[in-house]
Amino acid sequence: MTARRLAAIALALVLGGCRTDGAVTLRITSWQSPEENAIDAVEFRAFEAAHPGVHIVNDPVSSNAEYREKVLTSIGAGSPPDVFLLDGIDVAAFAARDVVLDLQPFAERVGVQLGLFFPQVVEPFRVRGKLLAFPKGFSPMVYYYNRALFAKAGLAPPKNGWTQDEFLAAVRALTRDTDGDGTVDQWGTILDRQLYAWQGWLWSAGADILTPDGQRATGAIDTPAAESTLTLLTDLPRRGYAPPPSAAGGSLGFEQRLFYSGRLGLLTSGHWLIPRLRRYLEQGRVQLGVVSVPRTTGHQVKTPLFASGWAVPYNTPHRKLAVKLAAWMVRADAQRRRAASGLEIPTLMTVAYESAAKDSTGMEMDFLWQVPYGGVPWGARVAQYREIEKAMMDLVDRVVVDRVRVKDAAREAAATVDGVLHR
Repeated sequence: MTARRLAAIALALVLGGCRTDGAVTLRITSWQSPEENAIDAVEFRAFEAAHPGVHIVNDPVSSNAEYREKVLTSIGAGSPPDVFLLDGIDVAAFAARDVVLDLQPFAERVGVQLGLFFPQVVEPFRVRGKLLAFPKGFSPMVYYYNRALFAKAGLAPPKNGWTQDEFLAAVRALTRDTDGDGTVDQWGTILDRQLYAWQGWLWSAGADILTPDGQRATGAIDTPAAESTLTLLTDLPRRGYAPPPSAAGGSLGFEQRLFYSGRLGLLTSGHWLIPRLRRYLEQGRVQLGVVSVPRTTGHQVKTPLFASGWAVPYNTPHRKLAVKLAAWMVRADAQRRRAASGLEIPTLMTVAYESAAKDSTGMEMDFLWQVPYGGVPWGARVAQYREIEKAMMDLVDRVVVDRVRVKDAAREAAATVDGVLHR
C-alpha cells in the first residue's frame, strides 16, 4: 500500500464517523431522489436495530452531475462515505483511480450469493477480477407504447425482437393530424438525443460507438451500419414522425407529457419511468406495453443494462461494518421494497420474477425478456465515458439542428472521441 493511502486511512480514522458516546456512525451517500431515500431509510433503521451501537447517516447529493466528483474528492481527502452508490456507467472512472474496495472476498461472508443475481448485472461491476459493488437494481432501455393508439391505427401490438422496418411502419401509421387543421398533433415517437437512449439501436444493428477494444471511435461510429441507423433516427423529426427539436426545448418533459396525454405512440425510456406512469395506469388514462429496441434484419436485439450498486471506499475507517451495510442494502427484502415502488428491476433473479408475477399489465415480464440480450455499457469499461457521451449527443445535434450530414458529423465525433481516449 502506498504512503499516500496509508496517510489517507490514518486521517479517515481520526476524522471519519466517530461519536463521543462510543457508537459508530456510518455515512452513506447517493444521488437518489427523496422518494428513494425514504424507501432506503427503512433499511437503515433495520440495520441499526440488527447492529446495536451503529448509527447510519444518509448524506445524499441532490445533483447527479456533481455526485461522482464529490465522492471522488471526499475519498481523496481522506473523509470518504462508508458506503456509496456506484452507477454502472461510472465503474471504469472509479476503477481507474483504484479507490474502491474489492467486495469479492467478502461476498459469501456477508451473505451475498452472487450466483443468485442476474449475471448480466454483476458483470459491469467486475474489473480485472475485482467486484466493485453489490448490484441493487437495473433497467434495460425499452420502448413504452400506447396500446390504444396502436389499436386505433389498426396496428397489432409490437413484439419483442421487432425490426427497424416494422418500427418505421408503426411510427408512420401513428403520426396523425387528428383535428384536421393541417398540423400533426399525434406523433409516432420521439428522438432522444442522449446516448443511453439510442446506444441499443446501434448494438441491434451490429454497430457501436467504439471499437471492441474500446480504444477508438474511428472504425465504429463512422461505419456504414452506424451511419444507416443514425440516419433513420435523426430523420424521425425531419419526416414529421417525431416532434421537432425546438418543440421540446431541449428537455424530455414536453415529450413525456405528450405520451401521458395520449398524443405519442412510442417513448424510449427505462424502468425508472414506472413510478411516474403508475397514476395514469391506475386511473385508466393510458394502456401501455413494453417492447424491445428495434433491430436490423439479420442482427439480434441488444440493449445496455443500466445498473447501480453499493460500493465501499478503500479507506473507510469502518470496513467490516461498511461491507455489511452494502450487503444489507441488496438483500431480498430491500429489493422487494424497491421493486414495489417501481423504481427498478431487482438484481436477485427470484425477486425479479416474483415481482413480475404480480404485475397485471405484463410489462414486467417484457422487461425481463430483455435481460439475456443485455450488454455492459461502455461506462463500465472506459473511464472517459462521460466525455464520450457528450460527443455523441453533439453528433445528434449537429445533424438535427445544424443540418450536417450524418457521415460528416460521425467523422467529426469519431475524431473528437479518439482525441479524448488518447490524450
